[in-house]
Order: sequence, then C-alpha cells, then structure tokens
Amino acid sequence: MMLYRRPPCPSQFGTKVAEEAARIRAAVERGEKPEISKGLWQDFKDAFSLAQRGRCGYCELPVIAGQHGDVEHFAPKNEVREFVDWEAERGQELADLAKLSGRNPSKRWELGYWWLAYDWNNYLLACQICNAAWKGNLYPVKQPPARATPSETAKEIPLLLNPFGKRDPTRHLRFTIDGSIEPYKSSVFGLETIRTCGLGRLGLIQERSHAANSAYGSVNEARQELANGVKPEDSRGFKDLHRSGQLGAAFPGMVRAIIRQELDVTWSQLDKLFGP
Repeated sequence: MMLYRRPPCPSQFGTKVAEEAARIRAAVERGEKPEISKGLWQDFKDAFSLAQRGRCGYCELPVIAGQHGDVEHFAPKNEVREFVDWEAERGQELADLAKLSGRNPSKRWELGYWWLAYDWNNYLLACQICNAAWKGNLYPVKQPPARATPSETAKEIPLLLNPFGKRDPTRHLRFTIDGSIEPYKSSVFGLETIRTCGLGRLGLIQERSHAANSAYGSVNEARQELANGVKPEDSRGFKDLHRSGQLGAAFPGMVRAIIRQELDVTWSQLDKLFGP
C-alpha cells in the first residue's frame, strides 16, 4: 500500500452534494434510515485515479486498465459490519477465482457513517475485489469507546490503513520474497488491513511475487556493495530499488516497505541520493 496526497476538493463537488447531505441529515433527525443517492461521487473518480496513478488504494493493482473501479467510502456510508466470530465468519477464498464463500460478518450498526457519505476526505479509488468482495461494509476501529457519532468522528481510531492517511504502511505491512504479506512487528493496523481487504489473497500474492523477488535481489546486491565499500549513491542495488519504488512501477508501496525494513532506508533518503 502506498501513501498518496489527497487531491484537492473541487468547488463543484460541494455544490453537487450540499442538497443531498442536508436531505440525509433531515431523515436521520426524523428517526428514519436515509436513502443515500448512489453515484454522485463517481463523477469525481478521475481525481482519485490521477492521484493514485490508476491503482487500487488497498492492493496496488492497476484499476482503470482492466475495470471501472469504485470510489470507495473508507468509512461505510450505510450499515457497518464486524467479525464477531472470525473463524466462522471470515469465509474461504475459492481457488483460482476472485470470490469468497461463506464470508458473512455480523451486522452491528444499521446507519453506518451516513454523515461521511459526501465527505471528500472519506473517498479513495479501489478495485472491485478489494472493495466489494472483501471489505464491503467492514470498518474495524479501536474499541472501546463505542462507535463515533458525527461530532466525535475525529476521536475514533480506525484500524484500517488509509492510502491518504497519516500512518505509513511501511511500518505496518511486511512482504516476503514470494509476495506474501503479514503484519510488520505484529501491527494490529497491518493485521486488520490485510484480513479486511484481502491483501493476502492467492491471486494477489502471485501478482506481487515477481516485483517482490526482484526487490529482495536488489536489497542483497545493495548489502554486498555496502560491505565492499561502495558508496550508497554509487550502488547499483540502491539505484534499482529507487527505480522499482517509483509511483509508476509495479507495487511501489511494497517495494518501499521492503527497502525500509530490510535496509533501514526511507524513501525520502533514496530521493535525496537519486532525485525524485
């Protein structure tokens, strides 16, 4: 997973959604479950696609190249579900298919985060597999306290990593040489992100495997060069890693995590050596 800079909210967005947001709030105040109009946010998908280089904010696979993709609500706009019995409710991935069988987390909150339905800061571009097949209406948060109300949203601590958030995924997700993924140093944020968004699904591991294997090869080369007295700025291994971690490369977030965890070098340090 990568950290991106959220695109600025266009002025026409506020104009389009103000009436809908007011209608939803009025329905809730009447004690009703509001009907949230679908699709208004889709008109602004291009802004998030550009910011994310057309890649899913969760799994880093190209989205626009092979599917329409979704403007995903990070905090669910309707109901919220959670795993009460993880083993019984998590479901099973069907081999060679982007499908799950028996995944049925419990419904816990009927209204969800309705007040964030038209919040620009609650959006990101996601592939349909991460969004619909895996994450759905799941949104793990640190409890207690109970779920936030509209006036207390800022106090809530989501346990999902956000590609536009403040937590650096390189501190929470670890990738192995074959493309497998696990929480880094037992991070609860890493664990919940992996199991909620399906980042350990078999097809995704296979897609990551080549880039992961190549990154680890460059790490080993960089280590050997440093041991032989080669300066970092002259290291071919470091140069290859810097090239592999660029936004346009395959799985740059994974590559940056490998660099940081295996060599204790941040991406900004590499940029200072070789230029952005």
